[in-house]
Amino acid sequence: MKHFSIYLIFLFLVSSYFSVSVFAQDMKIDKDKNIIHTRDEIIPGYFIFDLGINTLQNAPTPMDLKLLGSWSVNLSYLGNVDLSKNFKFLPGVSLAVDNYMFKDEISLFRADNILGEEKIQFYELEYDEVRKSKFSVTYIDIPLELHYIPNPTKKGLRFALGGKVGLPVSAATKIRYKENGASYIDKTKNNFFVSQLRYGALARIGYGSFYLFGYYGFNSLFQQNKLDCNCNGGTPITIGVTLFAF
Repeated sequence: MKHFSIYLIFLFLVSSYFSVSVFAQDMKIDKDKNIIHTRDEIIPGYFIFDLGINTLQNAPTPMDLKLLGSWSVNLSYLGNVDLSKNFKFLPGVSLAVDNYMFKDEISLFRADNILGEEKIQFYELEYDEVRKSKFSVTYIDIPLELHYIPNPTKKGLRFALGGKVGLPVSAATKIRYKENGASYIDKTKNNFFVSQLRYGALARIGYGSFYLFGYYGFNSLFQQNKLDCNCNGGTPITIGVTLFAF
């Protein structure tokens, strides 16, 4: 997951450089005697990069999270449909990785409980030193956003409302620890009874290419009645920053 995040950040930086250097001014490219004046005629949409912090409302009791480390990384392509001079509809597709870093020395696993029911169970880690324990889910999402631009001819405030629906494609626990002086990494992949569909509302406010965003999930992180505790599945909330790279 670390290498995947580094790849996304690298892609984000390259995209940002290309965006600033190429599209900082109106384009005037003579190709087959056609003059291209705007970037929309070259790329009919936007690549965007979201970096946020995850938390869980009504989180399962054992899931006390560290905010720093519970990162959400999202790379999206949004199409561009002009509805009027001030409104744009942006449908798209995105790949997102949501990380949940445990504050305590715990992790989770999927197994039968004493009643023979397969559940997600939490357990305390008993290593000499636990350096990091987290749970990560990767999603493919379909975002749908309505953008309002008060003055399209000037660089100013912009607003967006919308939502997204997505499917989990993988989930994993990762534990970094020391035992008898040696360092180890344990990673376990499973679906961990993550909700089979996620959906929620999204809002943005920005200036130029930079936005602040917030996401509120309408369903829980885990499937109903699949946690082996008297607790909720946790409602995901993410806040962060966005760069429209193109």
